[in-house]
Amino acid sequence: MQPVFPCSLPRLTWLLLPASALLSACDPDPNPETEPQPRPAASFTATSAGCQSNCPVTIQNASQRATSYAWNFGDGTQGTEAATQFTHNFAQPGTYRIKLTAQGAGGTDTTSRVVVVGSPAPSCANPAVVQVTGPITQPTTWEPCKVYVVNEDVRVSNILTIQPGAIVKFKSTSSGLTLNPNGRIDAVGSATSPIVFTSYRDDTHGGDTNGDGSATRPAKKDWSQITLNGQTGSRFEYCHFQYGGNNAYAITLSISTGTGTVRHCAFTNNAGASSANAGVLEARRAGAGTVLEGNTFYRNELPLSINNFFDLDDSNTFHNPTTPTEKNDYNGVWVQPGTTSSPMLKWAETEVPYVVGNISFVAPLILGPGVKVKFLQAGKMQFSGTGRLVAKGTASQPIVFTSYLNDAVGGDTNHDNTTTSPAKGDWTMVTLTGTTNSELDYCQFSYGGQDGTTLDLFAATASVTNSTFAHNGEDVATTTHAALNAYSTNAGTVIQQNTFYDNIRPLSIAPSIDLDDTNVFHNPQNASEKNTYQGIVVNWDVNKQKPNVVWRETELAYVSLYDIALGAGKTLELGNNVVIKFLPSRQLIMRESGDQLINPSGTGIRFTSVKDDAVGGDSNGNGAANAPAQGDWQGVYVNTSPGSWMQWSNISYDSH
Repeated sequence: MQPVFPCSLPRLTWLLLPASALLSACDPDPNPETEPQPRPAASFTATSAGCQSNCPVTIQNASQRATSYAWNFGDGTQGTEAATQFTHNFAQPGTYRIKLTAQGAGGTDTTSRVVVVGSPAPSCANPAVVQVTGPITQPTTWEPCKVYVVNEDVRVSNILTIQPGAIVKFKSTSSGLTLNPNGRIDAVGSATSPIVFTSYRDDTHGGDTNGDGSATRPAKKDWSQITLNGQTGSRFEYCHFQYGGNNAYAITLSISTGTGTVRHCAFTNNAGASSANAGVLEARRAGAGTVLEGNTFYRNELPLSINNFFDLDDSNTFHNPTTPTEKNDYNGVWVQPGTTSSPMLKWAETEVPYVVGNISFVAPLILGPGVKVKFLQAGKMQFSGTGRLVAKGTASQPIVFTSYLNDAVGGDTNHDNTTTSPAKGDWTMVTLTGTTNSELDYCQFSYGGQDGTTLDLFAATASVTNSTFAHNGEDVATTTHAALNAYSTNAGTVIQQNTFYDNIRPLSIAPSIDLDDTNVFHNPQNASEKNTYQGIVVNWDVNKQKPNVVWRETELAYVSLYDIALGAGKTLELGNNVVIKFLPSRQLIMRESGDQLINPSGTGIRFTSVKDDAVGGDSNGNGAANAPAQGDWQGVYVNTSPGSWMQWSNISYDSH
């Protein structure tokens, strides 16, 4: 009889194992391996019907072994629909990629498919021509495959609905559409069937409407404008505007003092340039709530004007998408101030600069990375009240504040090729007077400072970091007017890791803040390019002095305009190699004891005359025109009883 071997052990192993091990070997696995779960399989179909807008697509979810779903419909929307069948509405016809990620116990699976949504525009080989000669006083609809010829400035006192594929031609230089009270235009085309507003001479849209063959061609200013005239609620989406602008301000579409929405429209071959800088799309007087998104501007004179009442994102394009070199003559966004207080705003446009003159903000302005602001002659940006500036760029996308004449930033905005070039003092300043919590990081300030100052922190609290100040200033008598003017800033202000070069005066400070050694006062690419006055101007205002002021900057000297007076309980701490220079008759006074000046004998620390160019640079900006001499300033004094003048070896050219 053959022995029966337990479990599945080999015969020899069974014979050699002790009983205890044999029993253990035959026990079931105390931690059996879990059977792997099958992976889900993502699968779906999508069925589209013909449409021109608001297009429904039926989606059949055929996924297996999934418990949750993440949809990306390719139109900027997402969903988590778990139904076997559901409908998703696309705003416009087009080609979209729908992506599905299915998740289950066995993991995830992703699939996608391209779906053609809607149908192309209907054929308009021989569109009917409709003459428009009188006012629109009743609800009116202009239909696809028809050409509407506007013979005059037509007044609209009711709702004018313009359907996708309609073509509107303006017959003369005075032809246009003007809204009266209760008037509104709802012109919503589609990507495949846009609405066209163009010249009567334009044979490429709707055919040879004027019947002259090729005898005439369309041109800028063939017709006047569409003006919303203070009315609200009009919409223009997927519209083309061409050859307009024959009016005093060269405008093609004017939102005027109303509000409106302009999305996904193309403005080409229009005027726009005038002394008012109103632009092809004029929104310089538009109200809060105006929306301008996804529009394209090229081959116009001046494309767009806005004000400080509404946001402007980075979705608009200022060149021909198929020929990027085709831009606009004055390629920028002109900003004009509104007549009432501004709300909180965000500017994010990066392709072209914002062009400003004098503008004020009483609410926060947030600038996105890469934004460029160009200032007209003597231009100024002012913040007050609850206003503040949040300008947080990056190393690769700094935020730039510069001159309108600076073609190196944002192109030839003033459309004069190389006739003009930027210079110090082209514009005035950005001033944050009395505001709190402004943040400026990775910003660039150039060619400002018409009165000496480019960024003014008067009575303000702000953070200025990683920013560059170059080519700024004017040699004015008020020596506190520096590129970065913090001579009266409030406690809490931070000035770190900034770069200053080719300015008249780089920086002025108050005793309300500390200053470390992270700022640079020369061009990192050319160390010999410094600032005219190589010094940090100090306005020692005892009313601003914090309890313990710390100075560690060593590249430049601190130049004190007035006495440095350390009151009771106040100290000034100096880092090694710090240099302090004094103007004639000035002194450093310790009111309480000699201990109020911390580290006065540290390595490299010097107290000297403003004329002493041997340490801390040419702080009075006159080269070798004068030399330091004994008695140039008073000295360092401890005002105890009895008082005494310090005789330290690191004190030079004093009178005591």
